Amino acid sequence: MILFAITFVMAACSKDDGPVGNPDADRTTLTGFSFKKADNSGLNSNITSCTSGNMIYVTVPEDVSLSSLVPSFTIGQGASLTINGIPVENETTPCDFSKTSKIVVTSESGLTRSYTLLARNGNPKIDNMVYEFMAAHSIPGVSIAISKDEETVYKAGYGFAVVDKEIRVTPQTLFRLASMSKQQTALGIMTLYEAGKVKMDDIVFGKGGILEPMFGDEGILPGAKGVTVQHLLEHTSGWSTDPVYPSNSVYYNKPLKERIEYLIKNVTQDNTPGTNHKYNNLNFAVLGLVIEQLSGMNYEDYLAEYVHKKAGVSNIVVSGNSLAERLPNECEYYGQDGKNPYGNDMIVSKAAGGMAANVEELMKLMATIDYGTKVPDILKKETLDLMYTQSPVRDRYAKGWRVNYPDIPSWAAYHGGTLGGTCTIWARGKDNVNGVVLCNSRSYNMSIDDEMWYMLRDIQEMF
Repeated sequence: MILFAITFVMAACSKDDGPVGNPDADRTTLTGFSFKKADNSGLNSNITSCTSGNMIYVTVPEDVSLSSLVPSFTIGQGASLTINGIPVENETTPCDFSKTSKIVVTSESGLTRSYTLLARNGNPKIDNMVYEFMAAHSIPGVSIAISKDEETVYKAGYGFAVVDKEIRVTPQTLFRLASMSKQQTALGIMTLYEAGKVKMDDIVFGKGGILEPMFGDEGILPGAKGVTVQHLLEHTSGWSTDPVYPSNSVYYNKPLKERIEYLIKNVTQDNTPGTNHKYNNLNFAVLGLVIEQLSGMNYEDYLAEYVHKKAGVSNIVVSGNSLAERLPNECEYYGQDGKNPYGNDMIVSKAAGGMAANVEELMKLMATIDYGTKVPDILKKETLDLMYTQSPVRDRYAKGWRVNYPDIPSWAAYHGGTLGGTCTIWARGKDNVNGVVLCNSRSYNMSIDDEMWYMLRDIQEMF
């Protein structure tokens, strides 16, 4: 399966959505773009680009200036090429690629085709893996970061955070985390656990339950009264119904409290709590209410004060619902296959899938929950052990974290996230190398998650 994924993305890197079968139009196609060692004194090897439709991505080493590079390119017979309005002779004309570059290829008859080129300094081997992944899945923007021994050793932004305004992604760009939000919630619960405010076997609903002040006891189904904090953390509450991202209209356009109240009074669990693992956003949405009830604070404010501040992190926040509510420095999200990237309620889903962050902050947070010795952990070892211990009924899920992934044994704990317009993954490595990938779109090719995860693994292994 890994070999298939690599072959697929390598082929996709050169995909061309241009005209086919029209000889004159074909002459406007840019079929190759590179920087050759022979033409550029600062290069130690030839640098190839990755083309996806009208987008061209290229990375040159860190010590090479982008402001004066001589390009090599292949275009149709008799065609000419300009870069930022300046005529360019192949393998002759030095050009400035330090900003977004506009390339226009013009055939002899005057037919034109335009390309946008994004060049950056970095590690070409790493960046080409990312470019191939972006091309394979039509993703406008990606950000990554890698840390080793709790220090960030590589971080980068690729493509556009906002396409129509050509705002480029940086390591500071905010992305929705989708289900990577669940680890934020798990950390909130673990800080309450350390403070003695909650136990794993505390009942959540009904008389004496944590949320009795919110939902009372009357009318709550007997099965719901057996759900504990641990059941929610491990997705063993017994419910398969998801009122956070619902398919049942009874939950539409209602605040989270009303959705949960309807569920615990009307929906019977499929399994006795604690006996079966069923991944469900409901569980972490409820845990968000648990945090608010026990702390007397808003969920986001509690995390900011008692989790993120302790980790030296200040910008992991709830994303806005609509494009108009896009946060400062947040990317725009792009749906595929007709999916609306702004169709979900981030306030309702905040504890399960509604948070946003950048890769720098996430690696800083990871350094405080990884058992390392350079950066103090924000939780005791015993608490970290508890959080990362597999469920009794599911050996690949702990408390808010996935564990024991058989295909990537170097990962100690990890979690991905998926929403319309979003796909994410972060992983804590057993060898003290951690990593994160955030994207502002996702294809619905079933290989995307495997390819993203293997890409992150391959990048981590370079360190």
